[in-house]
Amino acid sequence: MALLSAHSGAADWKIAPTLDLKETYSDNITLAPAGNEKSDFVTQINPGIALTGTGPRLKVDARYGLQNLIYAEDSRRNATRHQLNAGAHAELLDDFLFLDGKASISQQNISAFGPQTTDNVNATNNLTETRTYSISPYLRHRFGSTASSELRYTHDGVDASTGGYLASQSDRIQFSLNSGTAFKTLGWGLNYSDQKIDYSNARTIDMETISGNLRYLVSTKLSLIATGGYEKNNYLAIGTKPEGSFWSAGFAWTPFERTRIMANTGRRFFGSTYSLSANHSTRRTAWSVDYSQDITTTRSQFLLPATISTADFLVQSHLFDSLPEADRLAAAEAFILANGLPAALAENINYFTNRVFLQKRLQASVALNGVKNTLVFSVFDMKREAQTAQEMDSALLGTDILALNDNTRQTGTNVLWNWRLSALTSANMSAGYTRVTSPVTDRKDNIKTIRLGLARKFQPKLNGALDYRHNQRDSSQSGGDYRENAITASLHMSF
Repeated sequence: MALLSAHSGAADWKIAPTLDLKETYSDNITLAPAGNEKSDFVTQINPGIALTGTGPRLKVDARYGLQNLIYAEDSRRNATRHQLNAGAHAELLDDFLFLDGKASISQQNISAFGPQTTDNVNATNNLTETRTYSISPYLRHRFGSTASSELRYTHDGVDASTGGYLASQSDRIQFSLNSGTAFKTLGWGLNYSDQKIDYSNARTIDMETISGNLRYLVSTKLSLIATGGYEKNNYLAIGTKPEGSFWSAGFAWTPFERTRIMANTGRRFFGSTYSLSANHSTRRTAWSVDYSQDITTTRSQFLLPATISTADFLVQSHLFDSLPEADRLAAAEAFILANGLPAALAENINYFTNRVFLQKRLQASVALNGVKNTLVFSVFDMKREAQTAQEMDSALLGTDILALNDNTRQTGTNVLWNWRLSALTSANMSAGYTRVTSPVTDRKDNIKTIRLGLARKFQPKLNGALDYRHNQRDSSQSGGDYRENAITASLHMSF
């Protein structure tokens, strides 16, 4: 703590209070099926604060908002929501001891098959608060040009307000040893990881992996990669025993300065594996394709959310290249606010389950930036196959629909268009489609959303917006359909 305090004093600190005022009218505030709709006006008074610290050995970015929802027709729905996204990185001892930390508070839909709200205004029983944190000290050491090593310890926790979801804490030790610059043609690496996840009122899950890898430099642009190792997991699997040797082989290719492709194929205890990561950018565009397969949990997805950040995508498309690199992300976030754009693009629904599952996920996006227009298009396809017994979710789902999360598939697409009408005014449109299916129960939900908006910058620290949204779900389950139309007027003030 003394080391962290010394570095914090050398950082450049900025505190930016904010205030959001919003008024929303919805003709179906609870997302109820036809015949049961109830309209309402919702007032929001949301103070917030952003704290950033930048120094030679410390970086802090924390954003907190207090969302206050006041319903005109039914005060029993009034709610206060905490929203936090904070991260910090510190170099405590010069090039040796480091510390990373993260914390978040957010609201999430509980089930992929419940009513889907996007901004907390809809008063449904499918929404809950999720809280996560992690702290990770680690050591780095270089053995000259021969090798470099890292030893990391991570403690994290995930909790939610919904009954039936098991709170958990995790402790993880990771060690890596990788070849240095002395190995020019043939590089190597050794890795070890041991994670213990303690669930409340349930057994501890232990996941241990040891592996080695080789990297052969064919040319300055192409490398061949091979990995082999052994993994051992102690969760009670309903299928194949979750342990055994594994291998993968692939390549990393950088044909151009702004093009990177990495792909591999292999085998683990659950079968064949494939992965792909491809990125390409030009002066006005950014392209991305990612595919992955892994054994994972809901808690892991909340700790490392797989969203597409609009700000990151705008930075990658070089819209802010005229600014210093350290200022580009902040400029992108200001651009998003001024133009009424969403913070994230289309993503799958990370529903709650206490079960371990195999996740196969494909996601692709492209962003195009013109002088007056920004267009972002994204698609995704995600499959989850449960690896542990249904009974783990009995308190969460009830005994009647335990098979709902056995196997699920989500496919979706989203398009976002922003048109800058003038230096102070912009219009935006977004449309999204998501199909959620549960083959075991033969349930299929089709979710469609359309948003139209107009944003105006009245003063340097005062922005306003007017938005219309249409939210619709067509379900194969009786009573699962709903329609909603809503209009929101908002003001954002910074101080």
